Amino acid sequence: MRSPEQQTQRDLTKQRIASASRSALWWGMCIRSHTLTLALALTFGLLSTLGLAAQEIREKVLPLDGQIAEDGTSLSLSWFEAQPPRVGSVTVKRRTYGQLGGNTWQTLSGALGPVMRFEDTSITPGVAYEYQVLRTARQIVDVGYWIAGTQLPATEQRGIVYIVTDDTIAQAITPRLDRFTRDLVGDGWRVVHHSAPRGDSTAPDQDIRNALALRQWLEARYRDDPFGNHVVVLVGHLPIIKSGEANPDGHERVAQATDLIYADMDGRWSATIKGRVLNNQVPDDFIEMQIGRIDFSPVSGGDLETEIRHIRAYFDKNHHWRMGYMGDLREAYGNNGHLVAENAGLRPIVGPGNIAPGGHHDVGEEKPWLWGVAFGDWNGPVYAEKYANKAAFTINFGSHKQRFHVPFNPMTGLLAQPWYPISVGWGGRPAWWLHHMALGGTIGDVHMRTVNNGRAKEPYQQSMDYFPPGRYLMRNSVWVNLLGDPTLRAFMLAPPRDVTARTAGQGVALSWTPSPDPDTQGYRIFRAAKDSDDFTLLSGPDPITQTVFTDESPLPDGRYMVRAYGLKRVYAGSFYTLSQGVYMALSPTTETLSGPPEAIQTPKGQSIRLPDAFHQVQNGAIHAFLKGPAQGRLTQDADGWLYTPPDGFSGTVDLGYSTSGAAPRATDILRITVGN
Repeated sequence: MRSPEQQTQRDLTKQRIASASRSALWWGMCIRSHTLTLALALTFGLLSTLGLAAQEIREKVLPLDGQIAEDGTSLSLSWFEAQPPRVGSVTVKRRTYGQLGGNTWQTLSGALGPVMRFEDTSITPGVAYEYQVLRTARQIVDVGYWIAGTQLPATEQRGIVYIVTDDTIAQAITPRLDRFTRDLVGDGWRVVHHSAPRGDSTAPDQDIRNALALRQWLEARYRDDPFGNHVVVLVGHLPIIKSGEANPDGHERVAQATDLIYADMDGRWSATIKGRVLNNQVPDDFIEMQIGRIDFSPVSGGDLETEIRHIRAYFDKNHHWRMGYMGDLREAYGNNGHLVAENAGLRPIVGPGNIAPGGHHDVGEEKPWLWGVAFGDWNGPVYAEKYANKAAFTINFGSHKQRFHVPFNPMTGLLAQPWYPISVGWGGRPAWWLHHMALGGTIGDVHMRTVNNGRAKEPYQQSMDYFPPGRYLMRNSVWVNLLGDPTLRAFMLAPPRDVTARTAGQGVALSWTPSPDPDTQGYRIFRAAKDSDDFTLLSGPDPITQTVFTDESPLPDGRYMVRAYGLKRVYAGSFYTLSQGVYMALSPTTETLSGPPEAIQTPKGQSIRLPDAFHQVQNGAIHAFLKGPAQGRLTQDADGWLYTPPDGFSGTVDLGYSTSGAAPRATDILRITVGN
């Protein structure tokens, strides 16, 4: 029997299926009747959406702290940092995490008066909860949010990912796309590939036709499985639609770049007869798919080879994050008054005591961080030479930055930083709700909840999942875009290493080196047919604690995958999780992993070109550096990697790198000796 919440979600999905079907028919009519437009009709009502009302809102962010009991039966919420303290009256609401809509919040307490703490003793382990704390007085309306839960079950099947690749670069990045696909499959995703024509702003008529064709393709996939979790990853310079006329950054009103048109399965986007898209807000308020863009054309100066190098580098650091090579990061930084809600959202992720004051270009470069929320440099062209940010997930707020299609845009510039940034958003207007990542949620969850927060046509507050949405009332805005892979999440569990397979009688014996992650409690083993990504669990529902496993009834040329299993204890509670899958076949014939030399040397003061193995895929092996050197500089050009030692330096420098392919992964070190 379905719960009322499940039935509500099912009914809502049915409505969206019907709406999506009507939308698909409508879009098809538009394409057939006039290839240059999104719609033939333009009403006076649509004209009113061209302006953006800069309505300031009264509510402020209430900074919360939460302590959940280890057994998951009670939670203490406090707001001792509230200013002014002990005024007004407090109301606390709660809902089960995953519920949607402002009406799903259930009141736990009436008006409590000017209290500074609340304890909930009615929770149970294995369930995630969201809390809303509202403090009101004559001149005060403060709102804070928290998420908590313990021993949450692991997510094994995550949904469907559509990798849509710019067809002009697909061949050049095939090895990285193949590895990305394996990584997604090894994280519980089903992957569907699609290629599409490259975007071309100089041919807007063809560009919009190509965009509509891609949206139609995605709609068809959505209708095949409307109850599933769908994620779109745009790889390369796919068509960028500019929509509406707004100034969320406070400057001139212009059309805003948006990828949300690809993620909205039932909205009727509107346009003039000349193809100008008019919407400032997502039609019907919601997107149905998570979406992110991996596109370095804006920072490549028109050079396709440079763009391809950036994409390859992004997929390398994406892989390193998934494998746990970048560490289990538990700290964040933030410094900007425009991003108060985002800074508050970091608190359940890392804890209030682990948020440092600072920005992208000062403390953000000192060491690796899980999150960085700040106002970065406005000057996009200087990012490549001047900065080296070390935050994994970032918000880069500031004037004009939301226009990610503009050459040398600072959002893309931050994503193109070496080694660390794996996602970038533009926050504050509206606010991004980061707390969804506190218990294993993805950055795509964060982005989708931010876009879908509230209904633009309904009264404020009543329709909002979270408020205030920043300084201004902005809901369902088309300029809320995510740069990077939406499937990425915090607190990765490191996988096992060195998986091997050998014949053992009539069976196949697997063995591996234990995961280096202290949170590991066991392993799960999966198997698929030779050319299939449909892996089934072999080892039973409970994880095994040994580092060996024998398949007594193997498939001919079967493939195996081993994933670590463990409990991640985080500030907001704890959740069970699975590592990235590590693959092995009994007779791997597709790749032979070969490595570069262990050591090289160069005279003092002289740069050295590094081995070709780091620049080119050889025998199916990808060798990728994990981070820059402790001394000197590591740069890449069309001819490969170049190491430049500091002036006057002599000694040794170790460069860590990963080796990946269809066979087991590994890390190693290239030692460079700088002589006298």
